[in-house]
Amino acid sequence: MPTLRVSGAVLALFVLVVGCYSDGSASESAADRLQTPAAPGSGQPRLYTSPSGTVWMSWVDPVDDSTHALRYATLDGTTWSRPTTVATGADWFVNWADLPSVRPLPGERIAAHYLESNGSSALAYAVRITQRAGGAWHEAVTPHNDGTPTEHGFVSMVPWPDDRLLAVWLDGRNLSGDGHGGGDMTLRSAVLDSNGTVQRRHLVDDRTCECCATSTVRMGDGALVAYRGRTDEEIRDIRLARFDGEQWSAPTRLHDDGWQIEGCPVNGPALAAQGDRVVAAWFTAAGGVPRVKATFSTDGGRSFAAPIVVAKGQPKGRVDAVLLNDGRGAISWLGTGDGHGRVQVRAVRPDGGRSAPVTLATLPSAARSVGFPKMVRSGDFLYGTWVGTEGTTSQVQTVRVPTSGF
Repeated sequence: MPTLRVSGAVLALFVLVVGCYSDGSASESAADRLQTPAAPGSGQPRLYTSPSGTVWMSWVDPVDDSTHALRYATLDGTTWSRPTTVATGADWFVNWADLPSVRPLPGERIAAHYLESNGSSALAYAVRITQRAGGAWHEAVTPHNDGTPTEHGFVSMVPWPDDRLLAVWLDGRNLSGDGHGGGDMTLRSAVLDSNGTVQRRHLVDDRTCECCATSTVRMGDGALVAYRGRTDEEIRDIRLARFDGEQWSAPTRLHDDGWQIEGCPVNGPALAAQGDRVVAAWFTAAGGVPRVKATFSTDGGRSFAAPIVVAKGQPKGRVDAVLLNDGRGAISWLGTGDGHGRVQVRAVRPDGGRSAPVTLATLPSAARSVGFPKMVRSGDFLYGTWVGTEGTTSQVQTVRVPTSGF
């Protein structure tokens, strides 16, 4: 797990300007830059779409040198609402790779999570989840009950039937010391009711990669999670598990990449779902060749087609995925070229057809400060968020792009 702690905002640059043009270039005129609701120094943005189609963005603002605030805003056309503060804290774990979230749920409910330090180690922190129903935020709860001062994070949450919430996270209760002295990272889940009472806890996988983000989607009456596994031989390929409300299936490998790496690559997968259609995107450097891959499912993630190579040679990964109405997937990733970092995207069809890659942003580098691409779709538009830098000050920014440009 990377040990970088940031007292202010975490730089996480992502610009989304999506298009498919004959010359492979992006049209700046196709993108509408939106006035940001976030403060200078803000970072760690995430995007979600509510059941009604409203775009939500969450981020972390610095309050002072030691205090942070988790905030969100909703989009009305091209105008963000005034920010709403979910929680503040002076003891939070703030990291470039492990992102808090605010997620809209059915019935005008909201779920949010942040990370709270719980020990002397830099990597000792707990997941804190709070929900809002009836206009009031409930007291935050910790879904894991081990009480160990170890790493717990990389959370993904989805709505669950009967006004409940399914949360999935990496759980380091079996790690020793600062997480590098032995033991295995695990993947665990909990089902919480709307008041935060934990009704079910499950061990999903007893050995996973230590710090790659999880991605969870609802599939009919169940859920599908993608994450990076870890074998005794240090093969760290992407795994899947399904939840039916009672138990998780045995983990399966999404694809046999055979990536052997003795250390976490900090590169989690991305899932997007619509009905029984699913697209999965991920990064691998098996055989020493960096690649971004994608694959599609038409049966709710029970089986996937052969992988499609989205990018090869210079990508750093940090992928995201969105499903379009016509069945294509929009896949974004961080790449490099000419000594710069490049945020790129291309549309991919289930039959393997690909649009030309489009460079969305050219960056000074592809370092940690670039962060993780994030995007969502609502109606006929894609929305992207990033942290731009003016001088030495970072600030969350957003754009809107019509899907007709693909």
